[in-house]
Amino acid sequence: TVSPEVYRQRVAIILSAVTAILLAATFIKGERVWLAFHNFLFGLSGICAYVWPLMLIYIVITIVSEKSVKALRGRLIGASLATAILSGIVHVFSDALYAGEIKDQIEYVWNLRDTVTVHSGGVIGAVFGGVPEMLFGKTAAAIVLIVLFLATVMFVTGGTLLGIYLAIKEKVDSAKQIHKDHREALESGDQTPFIRKKKPYVPVDIGPEAYGTEPDDEMYIDELVGNAKKQDIKPTKSEVKRFEDIKPEPEVSAAEPQLPLDEIIKKVNGTAKPKDKPKAEPKREIKPEKTEKNNEPAQVFHTYQKPPVECLEYANNAGAMNYEEELKNNATKLVDTLNSFGVSTKIVDICRGPSVTRYELQPAAGVKISKITSLSDDIALALAASGVRIEAPIPNKSAIGIEIPNKNRATVSLREIIETPVYKNAKSKLNVALGKDITGNTICADIAKMPHLLIAGTTGSGKSVCLNSMIVSILYNSNPDEVKLLMIDPKQVEFTIYNGIPHLLVPVVSDPRKAAGALGWAVTEMLQRYKMFSENAVRDIKGFNKLAETSETLTPMPHIVIFIDELSDLMMAAPNEVEDSICRLAQMARAAGMHLVIATQRPSVNVITGIIKANIPSRIALSVSSQVDSRTIIDTAGAEKLLGNGDMLFSPVGVSKPIRVQGCFLSDEEVESVVKFIKNQGEEKKYDESVMEEIERQAVIEKKPSASSSSSDSDSGDGGDEMIPKAIEVVVEAQMASTTLLQRKLKLGYARAARIIDELEQRQIVGPFEGSKPRKVLISKQQWMEMNALGNASAPIENPIETESFDEDEEE
Repeated sequence: TVSPEVYRQRVAIILSAVTAILLAATFIKGERVWLAFHNFLFGLSGICAYVWPLMLIYIVITIVSEKSVKALRGRLIGASLATAILSGIVHVFSDALYAGEIKDQIEYVWNLRDTVTVHSGGVIGAVFGGVPEMLFGKTAAAIVLIVLFLATVMFVTGGTLLGIYLAIKEKVDSAKQIHKDHREALESGDQTPFIRKKKPYVPVDIGPEAYGTEPDDEMYIDELVGNAKKQDIKPTKSEVKRFEDIKPEPEVSAAEPQLPLDEIIKKVNGTAKPKDKPKAEPKREIKPEKTEKNNEPAQVFHTYQKPPVECLEYANNAGAMNYEEELKNNATKLVDTLNSFGVSTKIVDICRGPSVTRYELQPAAGVKISKITSLSDDIALALAASGVRIEAPIPNKSAIGIEIPNKNRATVSLREIIETPVYKNAKSKLNVALGKDITGNTICADIAKMPHLLIAGTTGSGKSVCLNSMIVSILYNSNPDEVKLLMIDPKQVEFTIYNGIPHLLVPVVSDPRKAAGALGWAVTEMLQRYKMFSENAVRDIKGFNKLAETSETLTPMPHIVIFIDELSDLMMAAPNEVEDSICRLAQMARAAGMHLVIATQRPSVNVITGIIKANIPSRIALSVSSQVDSRTIIDTAGAEKLLGNGDMLFSPVGVSKPIRVQGCFLSDEEVESVVKFIKNQGEEKKYDESVMEEIERQAVIEKKPSASSSSSDSDSGDGGDEMIPKAIEVVVEAQMASTTLLQRKLKLGYARAARIIDELEQRQIVGPFEGSKPRKVLISKQQWMEMNALGNASAPIENPIETESFDEDEEE
């Protein structure tokens, strides 16, 4: 098979020979066959026979220089059409129009082929000029043909009306400036000769060759391979980043110099290949040593030892090592696919991450970003990829990132993250490991700076593993006296393994009703802490603990992290109480050293409400099913194209665009090993009895309405109707009470709704019957909340709101 480049050169040689013959036949009459060929050319094109050789010369130059097949085809058609239209213009202005019908005109111009002077456009001109003249008339036909000719020429040459206008304007302005300078020199009487100024030569770096030219793939790659060893690529394996350290660069980088494709791939090999890890030793029971650390505060857990890294394992990524051929094939297919849609690009860099590889493309001048982003499905089809995510543009780079899944995904182990300097050197006790970003850099986060985190994704996307990684990171980084954990697990299977560790305030809460009570206790604890801050004239927990170090009466406060594994279950069980508690904690708990980490598999607006979103700025979006869910979590699309299994978009506070991170993996066996090590330290875990009692008390309040079992249309004895608390909420919210209102809001029958209204009147919650007017509500919403908090919702109101009529208020 002949390569496209060789075929192109052969066509150019043949056309060059034809051009030479046409030039000779046009200017030399000759004899016999040569003369007949000469007359045929002029009969076919008339005076424009001199233009066809020039057009063929342009075609040969285009074939040699133009690499894009689509652009070459367009230019060839345009040049031929322009020459034919020019023949039509000559025909309109010749005497052939007076020969009658088009058939007679063609016969007339053909007979002129052997005359000495040719003034017609030949047969081609008769077709392209005679038909418009017959349709529009001579003048209109001339105008139409001239406009078409100019438009075709601009299409072929790539010129525009604006460009022509600017070029003419530049010449006119230059002439005006020269005339002005010359006149000023004459008026000033300066005798020195006037020297015309030229524009200074300014070298402009336009990067690689014109984007309109696309080098042959084989020649391009071979040429790049020759230059691949010329540049010393410094590996960036040790470059680790924390999300709070990501700062915008002072300037956005301009067009980056074009690196050869093989050199880019070798650069990726130096940065993204998994580091050879020692093989994990067989698991053995690791027992803690009874040694006391001097650098830890000795308060309660004097002998607490942090788990060793041997409790964790390295990931086996042997299958993800060989990927050079994959990178080269994907890069070539990517550029070819975009070129087939008329989008010229160059690959400037390749960043290979654990699960996806980002190909950084630099589009040609004039290419809109939207044109590339709209081709995501076509790119996925061409590369046989499960999905493609396009980041346009990449922050602080003049490039577009196209993220393509790796055929062999690498696993990021928690041990690998914990052994990095960014985790070891962190000063915060709430530093947690997240994973690695798309460039292979380690991503850790400080919960204290978030200060709250929302995690959402579908089942199997990696929420529970992400939560376990955070919890184990805290266990590796902090003592029980420094950080306390409150875990809420409605599923009853995720956090129960942590029962018995000294970091827990209370056993893992699995009852949704008790969960609402636990959040209520957290609000109470927050308010108590703020009261202590006020009494000691400090602003936050950091200042209080610093003061406690020098005080004999104060005890340092631990940070409290509240982990919620499934928010949707809590919202279904007690939506109002849960939402209110979460919002109050999210708004005020940061300075008190209390932080929320909330996960849900149902990222809908009735679970992640607008109030919750507004107060939780840091979010993690794992794989979701739709773009709507992605926007619900991180206010932008993209999470619907994630791959699952820990692939996430991390959107911390203060960062404009989400960061794609491959979350670290933590197996159940590793969690058991860490927890077992902590439990074997000999400290008997004693939970805080006061916290447990407060949670139980608030949980009982939540359960009271459902404790009495009664029929739907009858009372349950002395306790009253079970719908009374809900009825009180309805009338307090509406500030009016009527039987019809309860029927409509609570879907009750008339008899039951009327009995509830009578009961509310006996409890002095609503006023007496006033004819057709609705009854007045005698308590405020604040009073009702206080009644709930005190546990006497069924008691009558001692000081109800005065029930004065509106008419009397207006008279006063």
